[in-house]
Amino acid sequence: MAIRLFCLALPPAVETARGVIAPGVDLSVPGCCVPPPRIEALCPRSLPVFCALEDASTIATLLADRGQADCAGGEGVRGCSALRGRDFGRWTGAALSALPADAVQALTQDVDFAPPEGESWRQFTARLMHWLETELPDGTQALVMAAPSVLVGLMQGVIAPEAIALPALDMAAGAWLALTRHVRWRVRLL
Repeated sequence: MAIRLFCLALPPAVETARGVIAPGVDLSVPGCCVPPPRIEALCPRSLPVFCALEDASTIATLLADRGQADCAGGEGVRGCSALRGRDFGRWTGAALSALPADAVQALTQDVDFAPPEGESWRQFTARLMHWLETELPDGTQALVMAAPSVLVGLMQGVIAPEAIALPALDMAAGAWLALTRHVRWRVRLL
């Protein structure tokens, strides 16, 4: 059997646009959780929704408020700790300009560099791939609503799991992709 995930990149935390390290999503953006008609046409109305654990209740409320609660069917919105953004440890909330230049360079160029008490890019993608490979049984069809960096991590884990460089990928908020697996994983932008 196959696994098919429709993935929505939610708006990143507002602070990230100002050069502050702040993983997470900004769910106050109007319409951020509403699947567009072209996506609704591709997937059945009763798909479970996976998101970061801390976003689950807010996403469930947003979907219900917009009349989209039935897109999660009887299975509802499932919060998964594995789908949270990268852990920046003691650097969370810090301005990039306040960090030493060599630390910022390592953060942006070295897949094995981890901020103090945080996780490296490699650890981050390993966490995401562990969820993808072990927590989703064959036959799963679902919506994944996560921060753009989480979807980039999933894409790199699928496309280049042994990469020795950070991805040269970017994903805008509101972008959709499909991750499918029959024998191997496939990524498709929607």
